[in-house]
Amino acid sequence: MQKWRSIPRRVSLWLRDMYFARWGRYRVIEDEDLPDDAIPGKLYLVGEDGRYWIAAMRCPCACGTLLEMNLLPDSEPVWALRVINATPTLHPSVWRKDGCRAHFLLRNGRIVWC
Repeated sequence: MQKWRSIPRRVSLWLRDMYFARWGRYRVIEDEDLPDDAIPGKLYLVGEDGRYWIAAMRCPCACGTLLEMNLLPDSEPVWALRVINATPTLHPSVWRKDGCRAHFLLRNGRIVWC
């Protein structure tokens, strides 16, 4: 019986992935300030002179919340960022404890739901 309860959750995650797949891969935009209206499918790197302190993006669950991930190693929580050909990877996962409670990885520019 437990196996059947997870099917609706798997289907909803699959539908989300299909919906966001139309944007293709997330791309990086460098800026000195947080965006007022973030574009879905873009990861904003906030900083200057190649030193970034925040990565920001709209929540991929479509709730519209602007998510900010700290990139400075001297404060916690902290995320590690790797960018290859403007395609970002964040480590560890992003997990919202309130609101929509989204939990995902950003790997090679793609959202992987947890």
